[in-house]
Amino acid sequence: MKKIYLDDKTIKLNILGIKISIRLNKFSAKKQGKLLKIENKFKTLDLLLKTDKSIVRYGDGEFAIINGHNLKFQDWDSDLSARLEEILVSNDSKILIGIPDVFASLNHFNRRAAKFWKKYIFRNWVKIYKKLDLDKQYYDSMISRPYMDAKDRTYCQKYFQDFRKLWDKKDIVIVEGVASRLGYNNDLFSNCNSINRILCPAKNAYKNYGKIFEFCRTLPKDKLFILALGPMATVLAYDLARLGYRALDLGHIDIEYEWFLKQASKKIPIENKFVNEVENGRVVTQLNDMNYINEIIAQFED
Repeated sequence: MKKIYLDDKTIKLNILGIKISIRLNKFSAKKQGKLLKIENKFKTLDLLLKTDKSIVRYGDGEFAIINGHNLKFQDWDSDLSARLEEILVSNDSKILIGIPDVFASLNHFNRRAAKFWKKYIFRNWVKIYKKLDLDKQYYDSMISRPYMDAKDRTYCQKYFQDFRKLWDKKDIVIVEGVASRLGYNNDLFSNCNSINRILCPAKNAYKNYGKIFEFCRTLPKDKLFILALGPMATVLAYDLARLGYRALDLGHIDIEYEWFLKQASKKIPIENKFVNEVENGRVVTQLNDMNYINEIIAQFED
């Protein structure tokens, strides 16, 4: 756990060997001397398996939007930024708020991922720290990224098997980018009862948020929502959960599963699927598989 030492004017942080000093007058008094609480991905998954709670997730992209930056697939939007900031400190017992479990230790990451997160923390920790509620229990947003960044991958087979129990024999609705195609051509969702898909724009999906949300709320409450749509998924999962749906924001879960099945040592393109983090994985051809097409119940255009 990171340590916080106080003097009259400054919080001094030692995070992953990075020493950071923050002037107290930039923070409310309740943030002085508090430790950030994040459950790891195993405990986060276990809680989702044992309860009917929903989860929303924050990563570097969501924090970038909060702090006024564009993403490759989502331009900064003042309303999206405000909603993300609001949800980050919200308190609803049925909704888990996930942030990356990277602030206490990077020992569970491989060298490439640890290097990324250490640099990220050095550049962004102060801005992130100011937005968090340090009285709050957070959960691990990396729950859906168990494979590629892991130093030890021997747990992954059981982890994915346990993950699939979340939708076992359930009717699911996948809300995804138009070419994401979660579960297509693999068995990730083969144990669910049925699949419906809502396809959304691959870029700037938040422009269509109102229409997408209104359509989702017409569906029965016993549907389980699986969302993979960048920062918009965070907001949509939260709003659906507040209405009484169970909504799981699980971006990257399908691509991570594909990489696991292929035992990939680095991020690679996946045929027929949009992979944002791979340069040559962003061009995807039209899919004419009728089984997949028949799962689509709505599509929202750019």
